[in-house]
Amino acid sequence: MGSAEPTVEVTLKGAPDGMPETVLVRRAELPRDRLKIPFRAGYEHFVPQDSPRGVPEDGAVFVWCDRTKFAE
Repeated sequence: MGSAEPTVEVTLKGAPDGMPETVLVRRAELPRDRLKIPFRAGYEHFVPQDSPRGVPEDGAVFVWCDRTKFAE
């Protein structure tokens, strides 16, 4: 049996209505610069708030910065 891939819980600030306030992200996929989350008909983009080590960890806070639509 394989072990579960480690995840990190991050808090989303400024997210659109209806989005969760926290999400679990696979540690291997946790970006240093921008988190892109599919939501409704597009992607919500979040950037990390200051992280003391430059690498977001469990409990990291990401702030909403942009939205893009899915390509048609």
